[in-house]
Amino acid sequence: MTFSDMHGAVYLLDKSSGISSRMAASSVASAWGFSKYGHAGTLDPDATGLLIVLLGKATRLSRFITSEEKRYGFGIEFGIRTDTDDTTGNILERRSAGHLKQKDIQRVLKRYTGNIIQKVPSYSAVKINGVRAYKTAREGLLPDTPEKEVHVSDWKLMKYENCKAYLAVTVSSGTYVRALARDIGNDLEVCGAAFDIRRLSIGDISVERSSREPDNPESLLSMTALLDTYDSLILSDSDKRLISHGARLDSTLTGTVVLLDEQGRVVAMSEGDGSSLRPLCVLIAD
Repeated sequence: MTFSDMHGAVYLLDKSSGISSRMAASSVASAWGFSKYGHAGTLDPDATGLLIVLLGKATRLSRFITSEEKRYGFGIEFGIRTDTDDTTGNILERRSAGHLKQKDIQRVLKRYTGNIIQKVPSYSAVKINGVRAYKTAREGLLPDTPEKEVHVSDWKLMKYENCKAYLAVTVSSGTYVRALARDIGNDLEVCGAAFDIRRLSIGDISVERSSREPDNPESLLSMTALLDTYDSLILSDSDKRLISHGARLDSTLTGTVVLLDEQGRVVAMSEGDGSSLRPLCVLIAD
């Protein structure tokens, strides 16, 4: 990948604990000389793992990445309830959990497989009447957070000891791992709080491809490389001009399609219905 004409790029960061996703993305942007940046999928400050940092025009690709399934590793400490639903929060209640067996946890995990309804944690960025829920919670009030449907699959219980379970799970976009820990603990009637949340993958992109440093060339991808799981179409110059002006192109392709120029750069993201491609966002204008 060369950067003489780079208008956007993607960086795979292994985010450290103790820093917000925004601050982590900012360090990457500074390292590569971009003033415009974002990230696909927020990690809690204490969470670690894969953070896809979008640089320059790649910020427009966020919705195509955040919609992908995500896999997490995390722990649940049973016997405590906290205000944040993880072990960094203030402990509100303690219960005895020494009687729990691994088979009890396995049984309850089956209830949290498939489509489930999840209540958003009080300490979250969701807005309630225009105010972030966590701001209301920090004032000692209980925000009326919404419930949402999420999809959960592929549970793996790796270890259970000393009232702590170590798990991995795949979830749909927008799922709160902290809420899973809270609800599983409640179902077991012992409470529960999450710890050591780590994002292992987003779609087909694994944390193993990421770097803990913000300036590792091996973790810097072109937008084309990021989108290589989608169908793609190389445009002629005339078709490129049409797309850049919002026109449809005749095509039998369906679903999300990446439109490339003859140099292999991403021109636009489009949606096909089997007869034509409609541009969804244009990254390179004519």
